[in-house]
Amino acid sequence: MKTNILIIFILILTVSTIKGQDQNSILTHKYNSVNLQIGQNQIKEMNLFPMVHKGMVTELSFETEKVMSGLQQFQLFFTYSRIKTSLEEMAKSGNIRFGLNYAYNFLISQKYNLRYYFGPQVSLCYSFMIYPNWDESHSYWADYLSFGANNILSVSLKNESEWFTSLNFSLFSLFSRPDEIRPYKMDDYTLVGILKATNSNIETGFMNSSFHINFKTEYRFPVFTNKREAITFDMDILRMSVNDGDPVFQIINRIGIKIML
Repeated sequence: MKTNILIIFILILTVSTIKGQDQNSILTHKYNSVNLQIGQNQIKEMNLFPMVHKGMVTELSFETEKVMSGLQQFQLFFTYSRIKTSLEEMAKSGNIRFGLNYAYNFLISQKYNLRYYFGPQVSLCYSFMIYPNWDESHSYWADYLSFGANNILSVSLKNESEWFTSLNFSLFSLFSRPDEIRPYKMDDYTLVGILKATNSNIETGFMNSSFHINFKTEYRFPVFTNKREAITFDMDILRMSVNDGDPVFQIINRIGIKIML
């Protein structure tokens, strides 16, 4: 009798363990993906003059997402756009952005098909701009290393589809902007000169000096066995100023397709 009870207990424990492993495998995954997006870039550089430059933007990013006890995210991105004002016929001005983001998110709440994550994020971005029609002698930039908070809402749908949305914003930043008055006639446009300039004039500040917010939403769906793709939308908003000087404003909207490798 005791032997039969022991066998039944072992069987129940084994089934429960296997079932638990299956549930964990659903919640545990690692994705490497490539995301290609196009959209619109808008910049108002008040150090130059109070007019908005607009133009098409293209962004290519490599992303990693890993879910175990928490949700880890890493992104490496490169953005290029040609921009112009309403007074210009051709877009001769330009903006290049590149950088990386990393976030570690803790599972805060899980109910039915909803999961909410929250955690810290660090972002590094170099944003380099030229306006040859208005100031062919100088370059402009808005670079930052920011520390902030990340929010994620994941909604599991039918047929292994998922709606994935995140909102992150900076709280504290180290950032760099050019001087408002530059007495020298010409910037150094060599690679060394550009690197030196974009890493100069480093200031520290909170949201009142340097503020960046990113909203991202994507619909993920299966295409092959164990493979998924996603339709993505991103929006970035940036405001940055040094010592109550003239700020720079930037809004980037883009939509694209993500291929999960």
